[in-house]
Amino acid sequence: MNKLTKAQLDADAARLGRRPALLERKWRRMSRSPFAFLRGASPLWATALAREPRLLRGVPGVGTLVGDLHLENVGVFRSKGGVTFHVNDFDETFEGPIAFDVLRLLTSTLLARDELRVSGVKVLTLAHAMLEGHAVGLAGGTVRAPAFVRALVAEVNALPPVTVLKKKVDAQGRLVRSLEKTPPAPASVTRRLPAALEQWRRASGVALEATALEVLDVTRRLAGTGSLGVERLLVLVRGDTAPWLLEVKELRGSPADLAAPSADRLVEVVRRVLPRPPAVFGAARLGRVPVVITRLSPKEDKLGVDEIPADAFEPYARFLGALVGEVHRRGGAQARWTATHRRRALDAAQHLAGLHETAFLHFCEVVFDRFGAERQRAARP
Repeated sequence: MNKLTKAQLDADAARLGRRPALLERKWRRMSRSPFAFLRGASPLWATALAREPRLLRGVPGVGTLVGDLHLENVGVFRSKGGVTFHVNDFDETFEGPIAFDVLRLLTSTLLARDELRVSGVKVLTLAHAMLEGHAVGLAGGTVRAPAFVRALVAEVNALPPVTVLKKKVDAQGRLVRSLEKTPPAPASVTRRLPAALEQWRRASGVALEATALEVLDVTRRLAGTGSLGVERLLVLVRGDTAPWLLEVKELRGSPADLAAPSADRLVEVVRRVLPRPPAVFGAARLGRVPVVITRLSPKEDKLGVDEIPADAFEPYARFLGALVGEVHRRGGAQARWTATHRRRALDAAQHLAGLHETAFLHFCEVVFDRFGAERQRAARP
């Protein structure tokens, strides 16, 4: 078996071995495409770079990293100044060479060629635009958001926060339940919620009375690919003039970082590296588990690659690169990337994309042997 594939399989089994339904769900999602595989394969990524540290050499800059950067870890969220569009997932943040982030973003772009429905030449054009944008952001410049991003921000800005309740809450005032997305939360978890919410309220300065955080309903939330297996809850609380919908999410940290995960550290990073951080976002502990708590609003989600208009691919790639460069500059990286640095980064990303393609096929073979063959046998008369 491919060694990188084995590293990923072992990491998934360690996390989800006692929850076989979730393990199957994650592996089936990852087997859809090389891009989907990368999204759920942070342990493989960390292993690949640990085995070939040369890939991070020769490209300057050390600072605060996103950690799990890829094409779909960006989107809209509400800040104190209104809705903004930026990187919106720092669950695996740590300090390190900024090439770690850039290579992962570039590799995800190269692997998303099928999802984007572009040629190899076109996807390389997007990678070059991304690197150009990153250099601009790293130097303190900005790149204008494409028209579709500006339209999305305006659309979400016009929606009142309570709009999110229409799809998430039923006529009886309870959270809509689904075994696929919102299964029941264990009583052992829900008992710890009031203390976590009060800790969050006090630490983050949320403008709510303690009684407003009375829990009305709670479910688990199954979403994403890489985050499957972490504790993730949807919590409906009394709120102010209307109920609030909160997400409580366990922090696992990065496979590339040996330090224990810290929710307080993550919140500090988000407030420092984003020019307009989320308005209602803070840290707490759910029992002994570090968690981050966010108020959900309508359409606050990650932007999927299928939502990017084809005629905006190149300006969006340049814009996204600039956002990442801004994160790195605000995170302490003092560097300027030359054309030579960008060439080295793209060469390394092409190598990593090849490693992922190979590991992906070995991974799919394991998934078929475990699940596909079983289904075929079960279907036989």
